[in-house]
Amino acid sequence: MAIFRIRHDKDYTVMSNHHLRDPALSLKAKGLLSQMLALPDDWDYSVAGLAYINREGVGAIRSAINELERAGYLQRVQGRGSGGKLANIIYNVYEQPLCKKPTTDNPLTENNTQLNKDKQSKDKINIDISNPILSREDGIGFETGYASYERLVKENIEYDHLVDVVDKSLLDELVDIIVETVCTQRKVVRIASDDYPEEMVKSKFLKLTAEHIEYVADCFHANTSEVRNINRCCYRMFPSGC
Repeated sequence: MAIFRIRHDKDYTVMSNHHLRDPALSLKAKGLLSQMLALPDDWDYSVAGLAYINREGVGAIRSAINELERAGYLQRVQGRGSGGKLANIIYNVYEQPLCKKPTTDNPLTENNTQLNKDKQSKDKINIDISNPILSREDGIGFETGYASYERLVKENIEYDHLVDVVDKSLLDELVDIIVETVCTQRKVVRIASDDYPEEMVKSKFLKLTAEHIEYVADCFHANTSEVRNINRCCYRMFPSGC
């Protein structure tokens, strides 16, 4: 039988062991929460940054964060910038779960994410998650609308992180295709030989994440013919009904 001996050295971290004894949490979630609690209280970092320092994919980090949120160890709050515009999502991190677990029925926009530790429970915050981006019919110019969607798409796919792992020219081409598709004024969008409602296509393309883009880039480098129609490749990554 193997014997594990713990050799204590220095640079200790003191934290609650509640989450370590929580049978509902996976090892991945326990490890990520322990790491976040071990960092300084004023430490600000992104999901992409957590993926980098842990040598994990962004998807794996998001999965652990979602698990911790469902268990009540994380509470997400949509930040607001000047003029009421959407800003970064703030995650409050708790040593012990909140009594009322957060709901995911109305998920917030997955923009560039920051995580902040908070060791005391707070009252539930009501959040306005209305979409600030308007269409041409709403009175906003097409160029301004295009720039707004380009910024949103880049935040959704964590562009600043992806540019270090995906060829920039390919990444920019993918961003252009996604934004042009989202900004279309047509009621029906043709992808390959199939027609889809514009609202459905727009909804799916705005759900694209870094994982999806990395997948398309990998396919592109493996066999260009498989992603000759990038719109179709992006669209079909989602299960029906998304």
